[in-house]
Formats: sequence, structure tokens, C-alpha cells
Amino acid sequence: MHAVTPSGHLTVRTGGPEVVPEGTLVRDERGDLHGRVVRVFGPVARPYLSVRARHPPTPDQGLRLIDAVLVRE
Repeated sequence: MHAVTPSGHLTVRTGGPEVVPEGTLVRDERGDLHGRVVRVFGPVARPYLSVRARHPPTPDQGLRLIDAVLVRE
């Protein structure tokens, strides 16, 4: 993951050109649910995803999420 926006959305960069549909659930490697994809944007080769977090992260949680690997369900 790359950033937490002021509105609490997570900005995630995909690993390649795979299509991730809006509405896809996103979890961390432990299986904890973090949110749902609400927007796909950026370059086709490696798009970004805007993920609406289940619960807006606190500043400490946001820092722990940066550079974390998130997976789609």
C-alpha cells in the first residue's frame, strides 16, 4: 500500500496489469479485511486502486499499512 488519504481511503498499487473490478474486497496477508475497491485509476500497466477502508485507520494504523502487502479476495 502506498498512502492513506485524508478521507481515510487506502491507495494501493497493483503488481501488474491485472483487472481488479470495483467492489472487490481487500485483505492483508493475515486475512484481516481492510476494505473494498471503489476506484481503479492510473497507468494500465500498473494501475492504482482506491480502497474504502472498513474503518478509517488511526495515524498509527495508517503508518503500519504503508508498504504492507494487501491482497484481493
